[in-house]
Amino acid sequence: MSRCARGTVEAGEYHVYTRSPGRVPFFRDDFDRTDFCVRLHKTVVKFHWRCMAFALMTSHYHLILEVEENRLQPGMKWLNGTYAQRFNKRHERWGHLCGSRYSLVPIESRRQRLRAIRYVALNPVRADMVERPQDWPWSSYPGTAGCAKPFPFVDDRPIRESFGDGEDGLELLRVFVEEAAEPVTKS
Repeated sequence: MSRCARGTVEAGEYHVYTRSPGRVPFFRDDFDRTDFCVRLHKTVVKFHWRCMAFALMTSHYHLILEVEENRLQPGMKWLNGTYAQRFNKRHERWGHLCGSRYSLVPIESRRQRLRAIRYVALNPVRADMVERPQDWPWSSYPGTAGCAKPFPFVDDRPIRESFGDGEDGLELLRVFVEEAAEPVTKS
């Protein structure tokens, strides 16, 4: 049975995330992650999204998006639906891959955007998948921070502009994100 429509999703920026049901992985391997990135790229183009950041985890993913009015819902339906169908076929399974409908948090200020960007970049670190956010290849952060080739569907200009131009801006971005990942030591 299909879910009822969510209602109007206004134009704006959102932190969007989707989880798998229970212990089912959303991504089993790099083939799955690559396939998802290809589909995300197509979704960005087809539904006129701006993807500023993302991170693919094992059981879920995060996106920081700017969307036009009522373009988020059909895009998420297409992205999650086509990915789930291919995932199920490849892994010889059936049933839902998304534990529930995607969730979204409106981003209403520059400060909120920066906190969301840092949260998404640090997700692999906090999940003990890597020690540093720039080491997770299935995130936009390494490209945005100037540590790797960026994904072609990521438009991180608003993030970079928040920190300034050139190498100084990149350094400020890296400090903002990576210092939050350092463990707090008690004296």
